[in-house]
Amino acid sequence: MILRAVFGLFILSAFPVCYAQDVPHENEFSVYVPNNYDSAEPAGLLVYVSPIDTGAVPDAWKNILDQRNMIWVSINGSGNTKPPEQRIAEARIARSYILKNYEVEPERVYISGMSGGGQIATIAASRYPELFSGGVFLCGVNPWSERDVNPWQENLPDNIDAIRRNRYVFLSGTEDFKLAATARVYRLYKKAGIENSKLIVVEDMGHELPDTENFDKALGFVDGRKL
Repeated sequence: MILRAVFGLFILSAFPVCYAQDVPHENEFSVYVPNNYDSAEPAGLLVYVSPIDTGAVPDAWKNILDQRNMIWVSINGSGNTKPPEQRIAEARIARSYILKNYEVEPERVYISGMSGGGQIATIAASRYPELFSGGVFLCGVNPWSERDVNPWQENLPDNIDAIRRNRYVFLSGTEDFKLAATARVYRLYKKAGIENSKLIVVEDMGHELPDTENFDKALGFVDGRKL
């Protein structure tokens, strides 16, 4: 097990990850710890599911994480080419790793993802609302469970009451080909009585990560805190 630190970015190597099929798998955690982190003041946590092999936080977002005292964690090599159940399991493992090694407020643990990672994050958030108090879904969504015969069905999951207690942001752009799907799932959430749900549509943004202002707006809604 190797832990490297470079400008606040920690990479954990050679950590065995076992997923649904119980097949050993080695990955790396990408962890960003706020520069003002103090174990006496527990941080928030954002678990990020990347569509590509790297899960490193964008440099432009680090200042937002610093201001909000929020840790970022993602597993590298957990992109869209990997099985969905493996990626969901790895998101849970990433969460557990941070909670074991840092002081974190349990009610400030959220999940996020971009594109295909957003689809995985949506499933994980609704499947495990007791683990993730909210979600920020960027240009990619899935309602309830990918295992449904019809993933767009409106049948509510058994744990809908727990889901209703959390907060969710659906973010897309006017030029994003996933906008219609994102808006549709947002409407499903609202129809299901998940009142703390917000749709953010960024003008002229395509299928891409949002700028710092809109990332902060989304994270601020989920976190329920004003800076």
